[in-house]
Amino acid sequence: MSKIIKPDGLRGIAIAELNCELVMHLGRALAQCFSRGGMLTPVIMICKDPRRSADALEAALCAGICSGGGIARCLGVLPSSGMALLMTREAVSAGVAITAESASYEYNGLRLFNGAGLPMNAEECDAVEALLPSNMPLPVASHRACGVIQRDTEAACAYRDLLIEKNPLPQMPYRVALDCANGAVSEIAAPLFEHYGMEVHLLHHSPDGLSINHDCGVQSMDTLMEFVAEHQCDAGFSFDGDGGRCLAVDAGGELLDGDCMLAILANDAMEQGMLSNHGIAATVMSNLGLLRFAEQKGILVHTTRTGARFVPEKMRNAGLSLGGERSGYLFFDDMGGADGLCTALRLCGVMQHTGKTLHQLADCLERDPQVSVSVRISPLWKEVWKNDYHITDLIARYERQLGNEGRILVRERSREAVIQILLEGRDFRRINQYALDIAEKIKERAGVQSA
Repeated sequence: MSKIIKPDGLRGIAIAELNCELVMHLGRALAQCFSRGGMLTPVIMICKDPRRSADALEAALCAGICSGGGIARCLGVLPSSGMALLMTREAVSAGVAITAESASYEYNGLRLFNGAGLPMNAEECDAVEALLPSNMPLPVASHRACGVIQRDTEAACAYRDLLIEKNPLPQMPYRVALDCANGAVSEIAAPLFEHYGMEVHLLHHSPDGLSINHDCGVQSMDTLMEFVAEHQCDAGFSFDGDGGRCLAVDAGGELLDGDCMLAILANDAMEQGMLSNHGIAATVMSNLGLLRFAEQKGILVHTTRTGARFVPEKMRNAGLSLGGERSGYLFFDDMGGADGLCTALRLCGVMQHTGKTLHQLADCLERDPQVSVSVRISPLWKEVWKNDYHITDLIARYERQLGNEGRILVRERSREAVIQILLEGRDFRRINQYALDIAEKIKERAGVQSA
């Protein structure tokens, strides 16, 4: 497994942790990796969200690609799903999205895609990392073989046209509010929805490099919920800085999370006979209500880990057309990745052809209360806590007491020394107490000082 380049990319505080030198070396390694012994000039697509550090990292990445003899094709500000979609229409070697998705402006990240527009798997990441200077000398292309930078100023329009092509919907006289999170969809969202005859009200659509995801978008839904109810909108949709996540709000200002949206789309596809293999892909974090709904409808749920690549992988392996996460990432088999704009359009399409409101559609799913608690531990305790009898015995005892009335998930976050405790069940007081008890036991055993 790659040590620096993970299948879900690189991320850190921009310039300080995710620095230009590392990004330049990565660009050069990408060009060398896909040059096939110098017999091919690799073309590497690059997109970015509009956070302050994106320009500097893009410049470093382009320098590395060109020094390795590759062509850096810069698409400008564009959702990573848009780049992935464009990659399926062109012959390119790889793609890099410069984005930290839902994180605040001081962070940034790189997501790597293979030539098919899919996230690079572990083996592909390892092949690139093997060419980083920390592992072996990497020859730089000569002045004659130096690569070039190509700038595509029409990428956003091409992406919008592809979304319209993949969503051949009729005119829909809806009034919608769109919270663009001051991110990558800020310039695309309004023209797209207006194409379908909708009246569009934009929130947080003026990125300045620092405002991305700040008190807006999927990280802060209150403003959109209030706006939709106050202005009598038919629906509201909120996105993250990269445009991959989407959360919805019904006309009454009630929130619909990823599980609810997945249930609506799966139910509609099932009724139309268009749900591949009568199944969907979901994660271990999905609400029990989604599992009960699927069982009632005869829909098979293929469960997998959370993460940008696991749901799409499960979909491909099981031949599924639809999948998603509670956080608002929804995946379709005809798209290059989770795409918030596509998610919103398809929900509007279900509203239009069923004649139902989002609130009426959401009635198909009865969600159980959930409690989530995070415990920050010492890095030395990563993985160790899983073998501590006092912790595991308490979790097992509470699992037995819950039985079929709930569930407990305790796991480490992939990027941090943080244990996430999730409990779900009909009795909120009970699961809340259990979650607090488990958190205190972990703190006690790991020597964590309570606040």
